[in-house]
Amino acid sequence: MQDMTQTERQIFILMLLSENKRGYTINDIHKSLQKWNVFVDRKTISRDIDSLSGIYFISEEERDGKTYYTADKFRLRDITFTSPELISLAFILELLKPYQHMTMGRQAGELIHKLLDNTTNLNKEFIKHFSGMITVNTNDYISDDVNPEIEEQLQNAIRNKNKVRIVYRSFGADEDTIRTIHPYELLINDGALNVVAFCELRNDIRDFRVSRIKELTPLEAGFELAEDYYHKKKRSKFIHLSGSDAEHIILAFSGKTAKYIQEYESELADEIVPAENGIIFSRKTAITDELIRWILQFGSSVHVLNPPHLKERIKQELQQALAVYNDDSKA
Repeated sequence: MQDMTQTERQIFILMLLSENKRGYTINDIHKSLQKWNVFVDRKTISRDIDSLSGIYFISEEERDGKTYYTADKFRLRDITFTSPELISLAFILELLKPYQHMTMGRQAGELIHKLLDNTTNLNKEFIKHFSGMITVNTNDYISDDVNPEIEEQLQNAIRNKNKVRIVYRSFGADEDTIRTIHPYELLINDGALNVVAFCELRNDIRDFRVSRIKELTPLEAGFELAEDYYHKKKRSKFIHLSGSDAEHIILAFSGKTAKYIQEYESELADEIVPAENGIIFSRKTAITDELIRWILQFGSSVHVLNPPHLKERIKQELQQALAVYNDDSKA
């Protein structure tokens, strides 16, 4: 955020002044900008407020020897939409349906309806007509209960770069663990809300399913986000689960399965190249139980080429499955 432009900075200040009736001092704004790694002096912030005052109504109030600034909320009235725009709004509302268990999802839907409430009656009738034109398949989406208070606390911690302490039950664990994490960003994966954070317990960046966070305590201590974090996100995670050691996975897919991978799951690969009877699928990722299950579902249409220990693991899994069915035949 160091390269924030003057316009972006002023929009940030205006949004900040609009969110709290109590108001903010120049020092408050200065600290908020610093938390986003935006370093400007207080005179620049004062000039920004003067500039914004010529466009928006910004009020000043003296309290306890300090000047507090506030701004009216943004208002949109009598909006007119074109037919393609109304179809897009109907599409957005459909996309938001799987996320109603999240505060963000509910508020996003309310925002769209707020826009529609300020439009013409004709547009309202059009949106009713368009709402039945689009359906989004959400069968693969996970819908779990997210504590709205924990979701809000995570948003605040990410925005202010503060550590939090959580009581967490990880996938497959039989007991809760207490962890101190540095929350970097929220991630939605197949409809489930996760927080990507550095975990002091594991000394690594991990994904934490928000619905599995039983308790959260905000801490005063802050943290520094690595400058290159957003440019160097590791792909050690395959679909949902992650591991610490990434390896070069090479798989050969044949027949109709090769076409299926290219059509529906090509985004899982780092590279796909044509082969004589299908495709060669390459990906650098951690070998997890999830990856094993994904490979096994394709049966004889997939052949593990690398690494050798993954090939042996698949052989063992198939032999154990065959043993189960052999036992059934004896019964």
